[in-house]
Amino acid sequence: MIKNYYELVMAFVEVGTFLIWVVFAQLFFLTFKRQRRARFIIHTEGYDCSSMKLAFTNMAAEPVYVRNVFFSIDCGENKKVYNLDDLHGEGVFKKEVDGSDKWEYQGTILPGNCVKLEVGGIFYPCLSKKEKETQQDVIQIEPGDIVNIFVVFFHGADKRLLGASRHFKFFKSSAGDFFNPLSWNTTSWSTVHERKKLMRTLKQEREDYPGFS
Repeated sequence: MIKNYYELVMAFVEVGTFLIWVVFAQLFFLTFKRQRRARFIIHTEGYDCSSMKLAFTNMAAEPVYVRNVFFSIDCGENKKVYNLDDLHGEGVFKKEVDGSDKWEYQGTILPGNCVKLEVGGIFYPCLSKKEKETQQDVIQIEPGDIVNIFVVFFHGADKRLLGASRHFKFFKSSAGDFFNPLSWNTTSWSTVHERKKLMRTLKQEREDYPGFS
């Protein structure tokens, strides 16, 4: 009886084995792809903006190298773009040079780690509590202004130049001055079209980076 259906049974076994291998291959590919995918999060830490910090967190399995941090201020009809390198404030990355510490605005964020940037050293009236007076090169913002933070970085897995951005709205109240996020997540600029546009604008030294749209 079994001999009569042997070939049919073996055919079903081979098909089932093939389907199992296909499922495992898909799971392996999706896991590998998820591990290599860049996941960069922009968020805030603290309450009142005089003590608030911007936190850049690398949630990917590979390190990322931050190339630039930009701020776009949308105040109605006008929009201004600022480069963190040109503004007052402490550098967020520290490295040792000739036996001494050097702070700068470019550096590596390891997987699962974050770097923090004090808001009070960048925006006014969010004056840091440790600052004795207002710096001349801080960004002047008013209640209702939309602040877009855009980070350009390299992803260590495939050395791609990527971007991440998030919008905040600045408002004042009797309890203090605050940044309110306008979205619950960070927008990633990682598609082929977005990366090509990012590379073109960076090479042309222009200020209309895709994260500011």
